[in-house]
Amino acid sequence: MIRTAIVGLGGFGQLLGRQLLEHPNATLEGVVDVTEDNLETAVEEFGVEEDACYTDETALYDNHDLDAVIIATPPAFHHGQIREAFDRGLHVLCEKPVVVDLEEARDIAGLFEDSSQVLMAGYQRHLDPAFIQCYERWSDGDAEPTFITGELTQDWSEHFESGTNWRTDPDVGGRGHLFSVGTHVLESIVWMTGLTPDSVGAEMTFYDDAEEIDQESVLSIRFDNGTLASMSDTATAPAARERIRIWDDDGALEVDRRDWGRATLTAIDADDESARELDHENATGKVEAFVEAIETGTEPPATVDDVVRVTALLDAAYESARTGERVSVDLE
Repeated sequence: MIRTAIVGLGGFGQLLGRQLLEHPNATLEGVVDVTEDNLETAVEEFGVEEDACYTDETALYDNHDLDAVIIATPPAFHHGQIREAFDRGLHVLCEKPVVVDLEEARDIAGLFEDSSQVLMAGYQRHLDPAFIQCYERWSDGDAEPTFITGELTQDWSEHFESGTNWRTDPDVGGRGHLFSVGTHVLESIVWMTGLTPDSVGAEMTFYDDAEEIDQESVLSIRFDNGTLASMSDTATAPAARERIRIWDDDGALEVDRRDWGRATLTAIDADDESARELDHENATGKVEAFVEAIETGTEPPATVDDVVRVTALLDAAYESARTGERVSVDLE
């Protein structure tokens, strides 16, 4: 049994907690959260003993023998929490965004580079059948993407108007909407195509004077093979939509999602377009993939290398938006 704890039992933590409870080879040994309501939920809904509920992860680690930890706290805390878990010899599943900037990403990559410990990033599109079919089209090298567009829309109006949500606080949320949610589209494009981003030009509308929390962004990305991609992201639209279209010489695949429901996949060629069949019912969950990586000693679906690549691209995009200059993506 993989003895596991959860650090952060908010919405994502509870979702992963339910997956954990359903897994036959893992147990939920303890929970850390700073909110009393969430600790009560741990006891009442997840069956965690009261003396296994903590407000501090150090106390949890000191009092329990664990194999793994799931981190689902706000992004600004991830780096330190991953480091402490690593020092304790634990496998780590960390929700995205895994780190705030490239310096943190490289530090984490260095920790796990020669370690048998698993670090899995919570980019769940690596487990989605629509995105997997896209990845498989270009991963064997027989075809190469030639033109890419991506878009993500969501409504964060309530957060911006109240000014009290952690997502608008850079000391907790890290950055704004592109970093927090649009990262799904950016990371998916890089992963599915296998292309290496070379430079990016970005324009952003910021919520704050310090230009840390973006509300809207438009990116122009050039990959090292010359392929161009455009990406648009907004937190001020009235509906949640996600769309990625990737072209090659034979046509395109388009992934579309509405209101965070199941993704659809459309194949496009010169003569027609048609929906692809997808087996969502048998898709692997995050916890299932995490436990499998631990048990088999294989790479998880989303790795620390994926984290480094998307974080380097995000760093360059924010720098470009602030300076008005096109910025090289630092992957050296």
